[in-house]
Amino acid sequence: MPSKRLCYFTSQRVTAYLWEKGELHKEGVFDMNERGVAEFSTYAAGAPGSLFYVLADVVEEDFFQENVPYVRGADRRSLLARKLAQRYRDTSLALSLSLGSETHAGRREERILYMSFTNTHQFQPWLEALRSNDARVVGVFSVALVAAQTGKRLGFKGGRYLMVSRQQAGLRQSYIENGRIRFSRLGRVDFSDPRAIAQDCAAESLRIQQYLVNTRILPREAPALDVLMLAPSEHIALYDAACVNSARLQFHVHDLDKVASSLGFKSAPAETLAEGLFLHVLAAYSSGEQYADDRLRRFYHLWRARVALLATGAAAFGFCFLFSAVRLLDIHQVNEQAQNDRTQEARASEEYARLQTRFPKTPISSENLKAIVKNYRALLRQSASPGRMFVEISEAVTALPQIEIDKIDWEFGTGAKSAAGRETPKAPFAQPTAQALAAGAEFQTQTAEISGKLVVQQASDFRAVTALVNQFSEALRRRPGTEVTRMQLPFDINAEKSLAGDIGAARREEVPQFSVVVVKRRGT
Repeated sequence: MPSKRLCYFTSQRVTAYLWEKGELHKEGVFDMNERGVAEFSTYAAGAPGSLFYVLADVVEEDFFQENVPYVRGADRRSLLARKLAQRYRDTSLALSLSLGSETHAGRREERILYMSFTNTHQFQPWLEALRSNDARVVGVFSVALVAAQTGKRLGFKGGRYLMVSRQQAGLRQSYIENGRIRFSRLGRVDFSDPRAIAQDCAAESLRIQQYLVNTRILPREAPALDVLMLAPSEHIALYDAACVNSARLQFHVHDLDKVASSLGFKSAPAETLAEGLFLHVLAAYSSGEQYADDRLRRFYHLWRARVALLATGAAAFGFCFLFSAVRLLDIHQVNEQAQNDRTQEARASEEYARLQTRFPKTPISSENLKAIVKNYRALLRQSASPGRMFVEISEAVTALPQIEIDKIDWEFGTGAKSAAGRETPKAPFAQPTAQALAAGAEFQTQTAEISGKLVVQQASDFRAVTALVNQFSEALRRRPGTEVTRMQLPFDINAEKSLAGDIGAARREEVPQFSVVVVKRRGT
């Protein structure tokens, strides 16, 4: 973390402090002249890695409140920039602060407080010295802004109150409303008489209350205004005697040292007054409200971007490291499990070998037994049962009671071989389709030659006989994976030959015989 250096800016001098863990160390005092600016530039050049805070405590500070239309985004930024340019000639150290919104005549408006240092020329040499040395300027703050932040840290987050404090620059009175600064004034004070200072604090508090009422910043019907008086511990009795409550003011005198200690402020140079508390609050609890523009804060923004990149890289590295650690742990667990499995395998092998020694001696070796079992399983895969095919044939015959089965020749092999083996020139047959031949060459098939007879009234009724055989063949074809490759009728109906046969009494007494060859792919 870079060191923090605070520059307390007054109309007489600039005092530089180093802030470390609640302690202020004075590093230099620079007068308001060219020599002081040159010495300050040398001081800034000697602290290239520090963060610089400028706390201004001057009389030339303006406050103006105005209501503007309630807008957001770029329109709001453009409107506020135009309003600042209309009110102040130099807006390099100007600030617009939102005080909330309210509704008038059905229109929503935003209450804006415009703040600016009216004499910016006294700041320019000092700010230019910081800019020329590429200093990381966090911002230019005023005691009025830090007073509101201090009140929040002390528990005054709501309502209206007046904070009165004494710094090297003079007597500061800051009117704060709902945690926001509304008005602040710096007056001169005689540091030689502590009693007179206490009386001036009480008198100036009454005057500022009357001013706030007259300017309508404070409602006239408002209750007594709370006054938070930060008094030095050695003069606390003088302030208690001078600050008397009235119908307009309600004083709350606080020991400055106790207040500083409650906020974590440990030590400061002996001559430091209330500005030490404000400098500590600025360094420890810095807020985003300040006067400097982005040109002056350029190197501070670059430093923040660098810190963000480093933080992102560190977070990514940490995530990768954690992920790698998890993966390494997983690998270690897997290796341990694999080692346990190998150990168990070795134990099982030893146990199996030990048990194997107890087995009776066999006339054949274990390798031959394994080969036999392997061949047996291969035979089982290549063999089939005719049961399923016989069931399908039975279902087809059941629907045709005129058909009686005499014989079924079943064999197992390839479709092409079975079909070729059943081919005969003495009867017509249906040629297998290309799909059936391809299936026969690719798949193992079952072939069944069904021989039977037809129980009909007239054996010479060729049409009835042919119809029965065709019905039987069609019933078989409808079975999945079944193909009828040949069908033998009781008579020859080849168109190339003349119809032969005796249709007399002898022919009528004969029982017609037929045969059908069926091929079925295995697995269907």
